[in-house]
Amino acid sequence: MTRMVRGAAALAFVATFSALSAAPSAAWAEEDPPSVMRYGLDGFWTGAQIGLASGYLATGPDYEREEWRKLAFGAGLGALIGVGVGISLGVADLGSSPPATGHLVLRDMGYGVGLGAIVGTAVSALFLIDGGEPKTLLTGAAVGTLAGAGAGIIFGVIESVASHPEPATTGTLRLTFIGSEQSYLPLPALQGTF
Repeated sequence: MTRMVRGAAALAFVATFSALSAAPSAAWAEEDPPSVMRYGLDGFWTGAQIGLASGYLATGPDYEREEWRKLAFGAGLGALIGVGVGISLGVADLGSSPPATGHLVLRDMGYGVGLGAIVGTAVSALFLIDGGEPKTLLTGAAVGTLAGAGAGIIFGVIESVASHPEPATTGTLRLTFIGSEQSYLPLPALQGTF
């Protein structure tokens, strides 16, 4: 019975921690650019989750009493790295037009971490049905967290590229026909005619 209680508590912890990370980024409005410190705060939460997942994967096959240090070290180091990355993205986004690339990457990474943890837990629950250990739930959540973070970075970059199309080249095109005068046409007028 204690295994079931520990497994349920672990699952509740993962779901709560995942929900907390996605909430701050959703509040950003495009009209009001976020503060660089907001980037740091969101980077802190996302980095702490990634670090916690990495620290959990570094624990042994059976969770031992002293392995909490790996969890604390992973979460702490991840949080510090996340703050640094978040503030760096915020500084890089200063003065850029919305939606800023750093904002999109950080937002999608946070969403990817939350979604990955939930999906990883759900997939590992299927293995738990066959008589697995409750640790399987947390391992699935940790792997899902790391995979979701990577997918979030990729989707954030893709979304940024799609939202910032290349500007049209301006200028004129000189057309010369045999036996006629030269004509000048603006380039945007020629788009889609060839």
